Amino acid sequence: MTEKDKVNKYCFDTSTLIGSWRQYYRPSVFGELWVRIGELIKNGTIIIPEEVKKEIGTGKDDLAIWLKQYHHYIAPISIEQIEIVKEIVNKYPAVSQYRKPRPFHADPFVVALAKINSCTVVSEEKGSNNKDNPRIGDLCKEYKIDHCSTAEFFEREGWKFNIK
Repeated sequence: MTEKDKVNKYCFDTSTLIGSWRQYYRPSVFGELWVRIGELIKNGTIIIPEEVKKEIGTGKDDLAIWLKQYHHYIAPISIEQIEIVKEIVNKYPAVSQYRKPRPFHADPFVVALAKINSCTVVSEEKGSNNKDNPRIGDLCKEYKIDHCSTAEFFEREGWKFNIK
């Protein structure tokens, strides 16, 4: 298999979906983009952890409604994922952030799922170099997981947007 034939697999963080939907690539303008993302969720190229679905479900816009149509494709929490999450949270207790008002925090679950499935994490969060409370970019680096932004994801997939 050549590099060109290689199929990339991506694990989307909440920040990617929320930032894209609400700010950068609103469905009213980029409707076809969301159709394509949905197709990649269905074919397994994009995986969405259950905790990301829960974070999005606390929102008050129609992103949660859009995501519900893909509920059969959401990756359930596995024992293997829990083991990696436990390792991350034990090493970095602040990463769990369960003391904050929101009941869910997907970052360790995104990292764990990406590690298990050899995925690239797609997130708008960069590294912080904070050794007590690392961000998703720091965790990806530590766990040797590829990490990119949404725009980099588009480039890697060879997507081009044309104005009609």
